Amino acid sequence: MNSKTSFNIGNVTIGGSSPVVVQSMTNTDTRDVAASVAQVKRMVAAGAQMVRLTVPSLQEVEAMRAIRDQLRADGVDVPLVADVHFNPKVAEAVASIVDKVRINPGNYVDKRSFKQLDLSDSEYSDAVERMALRAAPLFRICREHGTAIRLGINHGSLCDRIVSRYGNTPRAMVQSALEWVDICEHYDFHKVVVSMKSSNVHTMVEATLLLHQEMARRGCTYPLHIGVTEAGNGLEGRVKSAAGIAALLLMGVGDTVRVSLTEPPENETPFAHKLVEAAKTLSPRDYTLHDGVMEYACDEPDWETWLAKASALAGHAYYNHRIKDVKLINPRFGKDECAELEATILQACRIKMIKTEFISCPSCGRTQYDIQSVLSQVKERFSGYPGLKVGVMGCIVNGPGEMADADFGIVGASHGTVCVYEGKTRLTEALSVEQAMKHLEKLLNDKMMAK
Repeated sequence: MNSKTSFNIGNVTIGGSSPVVVQSMTNTDTRDVAASVAQVKRMVAAGAQMVRLTVPSLQEVEAMRAIRDQLRADGVDVPLVADVHFNPKVAEAVASIVDKVRINPGNYVDKRSFKQLDLSDSEYSDAVERMALRAAPLFRICREHGTAIRLGINHGSLCDRIVSRYGNTPRAMVQSALEWVDICEHYDFHKVVVSMKSSNVHTMVEATLLLHQEMARRGCTYPLHIGVTEAGNGLEGRVKSAAGIAALLLMGVGDTVRVSLTEPPENETPFAHKLVEAAKTLSPRDYTLHDGVMEYACDEPDWETWLAKASALAGHAYYNHRIKDVKLINPRFGKDECAELEATILQACRIKMIKTEFISCPSCGRTQYDIQSVLSQVKERFSGYPGLKVGVMGCIVNGPGEMADADFGIVGASHGTVCVYEGKTRLTEALSVEQAMKHLEKLLNDKMMAK
């Protein structure tokens, strides 16, 4: 018999038969307590039921304490999550302050240098054992304070050990997650949430479903946090998010969601709530299939709800039936609007790469340049390259790894500067944004000329 784990994170219950929880993440500098508190309040007013803040170093730990204390003094009791990537000491230091700690197993203990490792079975097992021993203090502190842990598995930041043995695949993501689930259970720690993130909708959906199935087979299903990372902005970001998140909700998978948009974080939660509500009203019987074409007709008057429903069904249809086209009908909107939505869905599901694919993170307190403005500039200048994938990333943490299969990318450096990448290879030192744009434009023109 399968056990669906549920527990409280602060004043919110997650997992089991509890309602889906909508969360988001700040993009202020966590050390700026006043700005972070103000933004958290705006996010809660916009519908955030849980809020994450980046804690990249020990400097931010005390800031998190001050943020928590000020919010609680002001009557804001939203659960707070600390986002920790590289430093186990930071996770241990902040675990007594927040309601949940998010760690990335790909770079929390293991190395991620994109090197092929040839490990024997015993060497591989030894590495996992060392990882478990290093994580032991975090489990002890979290148990003492009732703090949950999110195992944040990202497709672009799987460690070298995992990728060398399992490839850069959904199966590798599942293996990384299960190693840490085993470690948690070894320490009798069960207040665990797991996420399988990717900027590729299909990769995210496949990895999440594989993990859900594997946990069910084992007899214990931990809560799943779902989201398409680096989804971008505008219509593209919303469609990509819906095609992954709402499609999974439609399949009965997912306990908490985050829509990741390169926009103010207050914009994420209203659309996330629309995804959750749309999934409740939808059924796979709502669309039809004819010769590989998904057809969906609906009289939905709200544009965002309409695109959420259409994208969710398309994501479901693509995953389950490998559709080759989408036909949408809604008398509330014109043919041009429906045609644009069809094209955007096809692009999001990577059924037809009709235009440039932009992969951009929502930014956070680690970002030191105006990523929202730069993404707009990049889209304006480089939209005319069908099939090309361009990343716009906030920092090195979400840089060459997290933009995964992008052909080229701009990655934040420091103090308003960025670096240009080709794949995972850095091509430049820190440049101004305009210098990076010119460099990228020359690279793309050279690439086109070489064809």
